[in-house]
Formats: sequence, structure tokens, C-alpha cells
Amino acid sequence: MSARLEPSQVQSIERYFEQFREFLKTDKEKGWDRERRDRVQLYETLLSKSSVDKLTEVELGQILQGLWANAGWTNKTYVANRVLESNDLSLIRSELKNLLWGGEPLEERYDRFRRTVKGLGPAGMTEIMAFVHPNECGLWNERTREALHILGLDKMLPLKKYKITGEEYVRFNQILQSIRRLMKEKDFGDPNLIDVDFFLYSILTTAPPEVTEEEPVEDYDFDHDEVADRLIEIGSGLGFEVESERLIAKGAKVDAIWTAKIANLGIINYVFEVQKGGSIDSLILNLQKARNNPTVQKLVVVANSRLIKEIREEVANLSEDFRKSLAFIEAKEILKAASLLQEFNIILSKLELVKPQF
Repeated sequence: MSARLEPSQVQSIERYFEQFREFLKTDKEKGWDRERRDRVQLYETLLSKSSVDKLTEVELGQILQGLWANAGWTNKTYVANRVLESNDLSLIRSELKNLLWGGEPLEERYDRFRRTVKGLGPAGMTEIMAFVHPNECGLWNERTREALHILGLDKMLPLKKYKITGEEYVRFNQILQSIRRLMKEKDFGDPNLIDVDFFLYSILTTAPPEVTEEEPVEDYDFDHDEVADRLIEIGSGLGFEVESERLIAKGAKVDAIWTAKIANLGIINYVFEVQKGGSIDSLILNLQKARNNPTVQKLVVVANSRLIKEIREEVANLSEDFRKSLAFIEAKEILKAASLLQEFNIILSKLELVKPQF
């Protein structure tokens, strides 16, 4: 598939340039430019080719907590600790060095890092890459995907995917380079791919056009990993202790768990399973096994409308006790809730009520 933009796509992109010029005059631009310069300076110090393999735990925590990808988290310390607890620091150092400075093709370095280092999602990973190599690497995140959808680039990029492959990331960068060239032709100076990201951000904040719903109401698609990660983010934001992909009972591994401590009485757990496909019978069996853990208060199934109906039908003849332990919520509602929570936390962060640990 060609990465060359079609004339209609070029027109769609250029249509937003004038409003971007106005956007660049706002206070948002001034704050963004200052933050960008501070971030570049920090990364040049900590993640240079000669420094990255000396990265300390505190410095890594500083990088992770400062990522835009984690701006919506109430407990940013959890995000940093999740990476540090899931990986040996020496492994993180060596894999970061290979990702940022290795000699293999970008797609191979990208795929190796995402396979090897746990706890760092695609938004955070590509953000680090972008600030170290702003002329070659772009930021793959929900905001970027939404803006590119508005620009009509769905057929050129997997915009519904949360986790992309190295090959897809290289293609994404090629598209950003095309937008970069258009910006340069239209007298936006000599932009890099972080500037392109800011242009895409401006599209979402300046009254974007209405986007027609293309998916069926009931049988819509969603990304399993994205929904599972958003469940962890929401749970942490609500004050729960959270874990992903945990064995909650013998033979029962679940996508997410929210844990609440009740004074000295013990704990209660809320279990979440995201169902996109696969066997409904296997899902039900896994939930029944999870129910054997006496701390489990509720079993929550996350799916689209069609699957929720099918699962309800399958459990209709099971025990009343098991049926009462079940709850259902749609995947799109989880994504919506996460988006609203992120927006709220970004607003709240301006108060600086909690100082970062690192």
C-alpha cells in the first residue's frame, strides 16, 4: 500500500492550516513550546547514546511520570512503578539504548522493545522515541489517531489499533513526513514530527467537523488491549489498587482487578474480563473459577452490545448466585469514561495537589 497522499487527503490537511496559524498565537502554543524545549533538554541529558545505559531508577521515574501519555493518570507513581517492578533496570537500560540508538532497522528495534519491556504502552514508547529523534519518529496515541481519522487517512493507517507493529509504525512515520513536507511548503518553518503532532492536536481542539458513525450500533470493533489498559487507568484514578493479567484463583487469569481495602476487615476485588472474540464458554468457565476466590465481589464483563447479549443468554440457565455476581459494561463506555477521566485529571493537575515521587 502506497504512503503517498491522495489529492483529496492533501486538500483535507491543508484546510486546517489557517486555523493552525491562529492556534499558534494562543497561550496553549506558548505553554507547549516551553514544555517541548524542557523535555528535549531533559532527554538530551538522560537518554543520549552515552548516558542512557547509566539511567538511574529516579531518572527513569522522572521520564515516565512526565510523559504526555500519562497525563491523565491521577497516580503517576503507579505508572512508573509498574514499569520498574515488571522489568529489571539493567534490561530497561539496554533495551532503551537499542531502541533509540541501535543499528538495526527501526521496525525491528520497535518490535523487540515492545516484546521485551513490559508496562510501557505504545503512546509512552513512541513519545520517548519522538523526543529523542523528533525528525524521524512520531507519537502514536489516541489523539493522533482521532485527528488522522478526521483527515480521512483511515485506509492508509490502522487507526483503530492501539498496539501497532514496527512495520505499521514506520508507515505511520512516513505519513507524518508527508504532512511535515506540506507544512514546510506552506511556510510553517522547518517543522519536525513533534510539530506535526501539535498540528494534529490543534485539529481536535478547534471545532473538528462531525464524524459520521461508521460501525454498527451493536457489533462495533474495539481493541482488547486498549480497553484492558483503560480499565487499569480508571481503577487507579478511582483510588483502587490495580493489577492487570493476574491469576485471581486456580486456573483463572483475568484482564484487570480493582482492589479495595476495608479498614482492618480485609479486601474486596472487582474482576474485569474483556471479551472481543473467542469462546463464550471459556469466558464463563474462567469467571466461574474466579468466583471461587472469596474476596471477589463482582465479575464484570466488558464487550460490545452483541456479545453482551450472547453472554447473557448463555448464563441465563446457570445458578442464580453466579448470575448475581456478574455485571456487564460496553467497551465503548470504558473508553469514554477513560477519556473523561483523563481530561479531568489534566485539569486537576494544574493545582499541583500531589508532588511526584521521583
